[in-house]
Amino acid sequence: MILAPLLWVACAKHAPTTPVPAAPEFPVTLHLAAINDFHGGLYEMPVKNHDGVVFGGLPWLVAAVDALRAEHPDLVVLDGGDEFQGSWPVNATHGKGSIEALRLVRVDAAAVGNHEFDYGGLEGGHPLRGAIEAGVRDANWFVAANIENEDGTPWLPPGLARFKVVERQGVRIGVIGLSTTDTPTTTNPTNVADLRFVDVVEAVNEVLPEVKAADVDVTVLVGHLTGSCKPGAYETDGDDDCVPDGEIGRLLTELPEGTFDVMVLGHAHTVLHHRVGRTFLLEDRWAGHLIGRLDLVVGEGGVDVEQSVLHEPWALSHAPVDPGCEDRPFPTDPLEVGGRMLTPDPLAITLIDSLEAQAGSLCDELGCAARTLHRSDAELGQWMADATLAAFPEADLAIQNAGGVRADLPEGTVRRESLQRVMPFDNRALLVQMTGAQVREMFRIGVSGAHGALLPAGAEVRYDPSKEGGTDRDGDGQVAEWERDRLCEVTVKGAPLDDAATYQVAVSDFLYKGGDHLGPAFEGAPVVKTGELLRDLMYVSAQQTEGCIAAAPVAPRVQEAACP
Repeated sequence: MILAPLLWVACAKHAPTTPVPAAPEFPVTLHLAAINDFHGGLYEMPVKNHDGVVFGGLPWLVAAVDALRAEHPDLVVLDGGDEFQGSWPVNATHGKGSIEALRLVRVDAAAVGNHEFDYGGLEGGHPLRGAIEAGVRDANWFVAANIENEDGTPWLPPGLARFKVVERQGVRIGVIGLSTTDTPTTTNPTNVADLRFVDVVEAVNEVLPEVKAADVDVTVLVGHLTGSCKPGAYETDGDDDCVPDGEIGRLLTELPEGTFDVMVLGHAHTVLHHRVGRTFLLEDRWAGHLIGRLDLVVGEGGVDVEQSVLHEPWALSHAPVDPGCEDRPFPTDPLEVGGRMLTPDPLAITLIDSLEAQAGSLCDELGCAARTLHRSDAELGQWMADATLAAFPEADLAIQNAGGVRADLPEGTVRRESLQRVMPFDNRALLVQMTGAQVREMFRIGVSGAHGALLPAGAEVRYDPSKEGGTDRDGDGQVAEWERDRLCEVTVKGAPLDDAATYQVAVSDFLYKGGDHLGPAFEGAPVVKTGELLRDLMYVSAQQTEGCIAAAPVAPRVQEAACP
């Protein structure tokens, strides 16, 4: 009766204790690496207009980050979100492939991107968010400070935090996560219907006192947010006075200067590499194309912005080596990648092989393409709309959103992997009954400029991009981009659209459920029939095409014109 307490005391006396971190010896230089919009980036991707040059590939991304970590063992790796949705093996594993890939990169903190919600439920998990909840639990690096449940409590499934503290060399780095309030219109809306995405400025003001109470020396944002420096989708002009628009711009202008020392961003797939006031901005394209690098000098009074060094992003460009569907192993010889010799990471190669074994082969030949159709070409989206229309003989028209076209369709043999890259999303085709007035509203939103154009089959559209006026349809007192009135004329099967008539429209479930702000157009429109995955319809179309796809040019069905 007496021995047990004595033994407990003895064990407690000799139990190991957690050492108290030594105080930093200022100044300290922190080394940060930034990526964003990984999108299942397992594979290298061709560089447009540069034959023989590709970007990225997981074996090279891991090798590059490991090379930086060998130089700077204290390296902090931050991610601007959208890790899910892109390559077939990642989609087939409901995002788990991306989690395992970025575990090799050793991410310290990441934002929750809109595409993290794409996969919906998993058996045994949440019916709407089982995939993302499994992902955040397994990763333990996601942070999100502005997502709430319907009752106003923070949405914090196991593994997710509003912010986290990363420590290096005794310096405490507070990392806050933010997700765009546009998430409900840029993922499957059903999966987030019971969540609220709080205004980003409001959320920062709420969480910042907690972060400061954690005694941090540096405050960092990882944010998957709207905003870019326009023009220039992939490059900025290097002007330090460039303040991005959108949510990023609001954080920089509506919060006190220097609220964030660093902002690692994602969503626009752009390049931001400059300083605004006292805040460093890093956004680095997508899919592991670039690695942003910042040497952040921290003194007793905080970050020394003048002594800190924002390096040029490391472009992971190299000669193509991935064997793809060729029956040979991934080469393991060193290769020059963005000016440095790297050896591809063997664990990354093994992971890709394992994921492909689970997902099945994408190497089956389906047909051919007479020429390359670029994702920016209307022809490619129109061909996809044609494939959807062909699946529903009773349909009057079909639409494909330009934002759903994610890669070029290359000239030559068309394989399943080619179409998987063009349409990586597991969106399903629906046949919907709509009035002509609803169809008109659909195209009005589709040419508003808020998102890429709606590309139709069975219809033609004329619009005036010079028009800026609109109608406050949601009653918030402002005319947003999606509320602009630019539509001139719509014809269906060669006849003018009749607002009072009824039309059968083939559309993706993403758009029907409110994606790309199209919710008002489909309100009250019943689903007549549920079809196959859009990608499967593309497979069928490629197989049934006589000769090759794009053998003859097809005129754009959405054209600019001067409205009366």
